[in-house]
Amino acid sequence: MEIEDIQSPRDYLLYSKNTVHGYSRAIGELLDLSASYIQDAEQAYKDGKIDAVWSRATGWEIPLAYASGIVPVAYSEMGRLSDLDAVTIAEDYYQFPQETCSMVKCTVGQWHKRRGFGMKRIIGASVACEPYNLAWELMRKEGYDVHAIDVVYRAPGVKGDRLEQLVQFLMAQIRETADWLTGGKEIDEEKLKEEIRRKNRLIAKVRKILELRIKNPYYMRSLPAIYLLTGLNTYFGKPLAYEEVLDRLIVELTDAPVRLRDLNKVIPLVWVGSPGQEFGIYEAIDQADGALLGFRGYPFNNYDESLPPVEALARHVLGNQEAGASIYVQKVIEQELKKVKARGLVLYGYLGCSYGSVAREMWRDYFHKRGIPSINLEGTFQVGPPTGQILTRIRAFIEMLA
Repeated sequence: MEIEDIQSPRDYLLYSKNTVHGYSRAIGELLDLSASYIQDAEQAYKDGKIDAVWSRATGWEIPLAYASGIVPVAYSEMGRLSDLDAVTIAEDYYQFPQETCSMVKCTVGQWHKRRGFGMKRIIGASVACEPYNLAWELMRKEGYDVHAIDVVYRAPGVKGDRLEQLVQFLMAQIRETADWLTGGKEIDEEKLKEEIRRKNRLIAKVRKILELRIKNPYYMRSLPAIYLLTGLNTYFGKPLAYEEVLDRLIVELTDAPVRLRDLNKVIPLVWVGSPGQEFGIYEAIDQADGALLGFRGYPFNNYDESLPPVEALARHVLGNQEAGASIYVQKVIEQELKKVKARGLVLYGYLGCSYGSVAREMWRDYFHKRGIPSINLEGTFQVGPPTGQILTRIRAFIEMLA
């Protein structure tokens, strides 16, 4: 299969699993977990095997849901199931303007198709974006049970008493969300502690894998590297299976021979942005000898296991790079550039996301002034191959770095 033949995320997942990574059982299993996430969760819910809730792909509500015996299902992963039909529903039925973020329109279109059956609960978060705030209200009117989390933002320089007020506010949000999740039950702190310990354990394993990739950059290529980090947040609804994949990956990468010619020709890159649904972008990077070795979402921070679990969740959020202004993310990008000795940045976002486009321009300008080249890409959230223009730009960018 040639890159031009890839027409859907499923095509590329099969291509990446069977053709690119046919030698790796662990990578194949990781891609399988990603591909089956939504379908398996919805089927298990339908069969009465699990309770489940639609949630963000990241966020403190995920370990809280698991601790409550509920599987969080990331609504952003519905993008790979979406096509122009989902977008048309959002635009025609719900009157979303055409310029609205394609991710929000795809999500709303998918929820519309599921009205009257399937999972009916959604955890919304005002920190996401304004169009999603509208989406929560529309879905509530369509019969969904929606719990909206208030935004928690830590501005640069906030510490002392003001920080403690934010911690207390977020802890109250966590308790309110647990009450909604469980129908009024108290938080099982022992189970939440177990989830925090599990998260720290898996963070350490993912860090190990990413470190091993720097020494062997082509063993695990761009797409599975992206979904390695995606899985660290939700575990694709299957925590035990995800951890088994991590253990197998560590063994494979530790034992895999390192080819000196790969280290000499590789062009290390840092990926900054959301996971693109146009998977051919990753293949274009790989074929040009690029390697996504650094990530905005690198898991730098552990949870503090010495704290009560609700406080540990709150302090982890407010001490993380997602806690506030883009300047925090900027620092993370700088760390990643230095760590992987990157030659450039790939900035990626979805069409129609004004917040993301502003942040990417800020980062592009900041790093350009420091001599770090970057490419700023915008893609659609619904399925489909990337445009020829995007592929040409990626190839030209990496050739320039080479």
